[in-house]
Amino acid sequence: MAAFPFFLRLHLVVVLAFLLFYLLKAGLLLSGRLDMLRTLRARTRIVDSGLGLLILASGGALLATLPGSVPGWVWVKLGLVLVLLPLAIAAMRRQQKLGVVLTLLGFVYVYGVSETGSLALQKPAVPDGATGPAYASGPGLAEATATPEADAPVDTAAHAAPGLSAAEAATLAAATEATEPAEALAAGKTLFLQRCAVCHGPDGKLGLNGAHDLTKSNLNTAGRVYMVTNGLGKMPGFKDQLTEEQIRQVAEYSLTLK
Repeated sequence: MAAFPFFLRLHLVVVLAFLLFYLLKAGLLLSGRLDMLRTLRARTRIVDSGLGLLILASGGALLATLPGSVPGWVWVKLGLVLVLLPLAIAAMRRQQKLGVVLTLLGFVYVYGVSETGSLALQKPAVPDGATGPAYASGPGLAEATATPEADAPVDTAAHAAPGLSAAEAATLAAATEATEPAEALAAGKTLFLQRCAVCHGPDGKLGLNGAHDLTKSNLNTAGRVYMVTNGLGKMPGFKDQLTEEQIRQVAEYSLTLK
C-alpha cells in the first residue's frame, strides 16, 4: 500500500511530461513549422519512447498496488491509453494533422475520466437536502461539526430482553457492547479497503481525485453515513451497493482513522 502514492506521483509526472512534449509538437505541426518539428522530433525521439514506456510501466505498477478493488472506469482509461499512445506517436511521425487532433482530444477525454471518475464525464449530483451545517457543500468530503444528538449512545441495558433482572441486563449489555463494535469495525475496515481506499488511501490521507483527508474531518457518524450513502462532488454514493448496516460500519471505521 505504501508504494501506491509513489507510483501515483511518478505516473502523473511522466504523463504530464509526455503531454507537454506532444502538445508542443502538435502546435508546430498544426502551424506548419515542419522544419522545427523535424528538428525537435530528432532530438527527443529517445525521450518520447522512454516516456511512453514509463507511462505504461507506472500505470501497471499503479494497478498492482492500488488499494481495494479497481473501478471499471480505470480499466477503460487504461485501455484508451494503450490505444491512444501508439496512435499518437504514429500520427506525429506521419505528420497527420487530423490524427494528431483526434489523439489530443482522446487524451483530454481520458483526463476528464480521471478527474470525474465517470465515463460520462459527469460528477455525482449533489443530493436534495444536502445543506446546512451537517452537510456543507463543497469539493470532496464535506465538513460538519459533530452534534451530541447525532452520536448519542443507546442505553442497551434499557433495551435488553424482558424478563431479565437489572444485573443480568447490564451483563448482557456489556457483553454485547464488547463484541459487536469490534466485529462491526472489522467489517467496516474490510469494506473501506475495498470501496474507499482507492481515493482515500488505507490510512484516509491519500487524497486522490479530491478525496478529503479523513483524519482531519470533523464529520460525525451521521454525517459520514449520509456522505457514504449519497456521495457529494466526485465522491459517489454507495446506497445501491451497500446495505444500511454496511454503510454505517464504513462510517464508524472511518472515525478511527486519526
